[in-house]
Amino acid sequence: MKSILNFFYTSWGYIALILLLCIGILKAPYIISIFLIGLICCICLLEAMKFKLWLGFHKPSDVLVNETRPMVSVHLAICNEPPYMVISTLKEILKQEYAQIEIIVVDNNTTERDSWVPVEDFCSTLPNVRFFHLEKWPFFKSGALNFARKVTHRNAEFVFVIDADYRLTPNALELAVSNFDRPNTALVQFPQAYQCDSKRHVPLIAEFDHFFDFYCFKADTCHGALATGTLSLIKITALDKVGGWPTNSITEDAELGARLQVAGYDIKYVPRIIGKGIAPIEQEDFIKQRKRWIFGNVQTLMNYSMRPWHNFEKWVSGVSQLTAWINMLGMPILILLCCLMLTPWLNQATFVHLSGGAYIAYWIFILSKIVQLQLDQGRRGAGAFRTFLIHFSSLDIGAFDWWPAMWGKNRPFIRTNKNKVRSDYKVNLLYPFLHLSLFFCALGFDSIIIAVNAFTFATLHVMATRFDYLCRAGTNSQIALNLKLH
Repeated sequence: MKSILNFFYTSWGYIALILLLCIGILKAPYIISIFLIGLICCICLLEAMKFKLWLGFHKPSDVLVNETRPMVSVHLAICNEPPYMVISTLKEILKQEYAQIEIIVVDNNTTERDSWVPVEDFCSTLPNVRFFHLEKWPFFKSGALNFARKVTHRNAEFVFVIDADYRLTPNALELAVSNFDRPNTALVQFPQAYQCDSKRHVPLIAEFDHFFDFYCFKADTCHGALATGTLSLIKITALDKVGGWPTNSITEDAELGARLQVAGYDIKYVPRIIGKGIAPIEQEDFIKQRKRWIFGNVQTLMNYSMRPWHNFEKWVSGVSQLTAWINMLGMPILILLCCLMLTPWLNQATFVHLSGGAYIAYWIFILSKIVQLQLDQGRRGAGAFRTFLIHFSSLDIGAFDWWPAMWGKNRPFIRTNKNKVRSDYKVNLLYPFLHLSLFFCALGFDSIIIAVNAFTFATLHVMATRFDYLCRAGTNSQIALNLKLH
């Protein structure tokens, strides 16, 4: 069964799925209509959960301050990172005002000696820094972090995880430890902030910030935020109780957060910036990262979503965060494509009902996302719309890339390239072409409503792609055209 489902995620699989939909539309359009109505209901339910998250669950109790200063073990897992970047990050960690720390650097599976030997040499000169190079080590980043846990100093009470490209503020660790204010808190998470090197990058950074400003910020009303993999302070006893870093998901951070929640622990989100990293501005790097986040989060969701009885508030919070980049528009898109292909054989009622239902799904997603962006702290009006255009430009990723995780397909951990290498900007013409073609078909059926919707979304796809290109590439990148679902 799994092999059959995996087939449908291949190019031939999509063709087969489209053919099945076409047969269904021609022979039993009412069944496709019922399926589409059910899908719209699922989209409404998912978006309603996100707005329930925004409304919050209860007011947090009075904030206490942890005045103890236990030992913290800082873990830095690296793989094929530029050595100058890692060394710079280590220097910033060494500037911490917090005294009781050790630093463990784990290089796993780096292929070039020139990448890890300079880091090893730098670490060898420092008394509280240890370096380990692992070859053919399993489980990617989670495997490296589990190794770091094994060699952690026995007196350490907390683990602080940081990525290779982050620069900490001098009081980062002191602030993190002070926020462990309750015995049941297992993890304190800070925003995964990014450096902004140009004004044209502001909407790109805002699109990343949306997850923290909307989802994590409100998840803290039930102490239900999930970990995001960097700038996380974790209680070692809690980490050990859930079996260490999970190895069954390529987003081990979200999986760890889910396991801690299910185990009865609280996770606290603190909306204070204690460090900034390098954002994946290049389109290729952004797509790699977003695909990994979507796929890995759905891997976690397949386990986590089945357990609402542990704590319903945290379950709503967790599901909302895990589906933050999913739009469930894959099937509506395929139905629109089938309507276009079958136009000569469809009557007006079937064309209008199916394409209209697909566009209703579109509108639910779009209006929900725009309202969410308007609700973000400090983001209103034109700024929210610009952020929305960046999000909409990757609509296809959120529509299709989570499908394989639903039936257990595995995917390797793909890291983003920290070396600044400019690549072609890929422009997908399929979606503007699809909606523009449906616009003319709708005019042929005298359906003004469908025509207006089709023209609106054709325009929106063009606007979003152009704006995303200007923000990411400016005018310096070559453009590569394609016609792909995703």
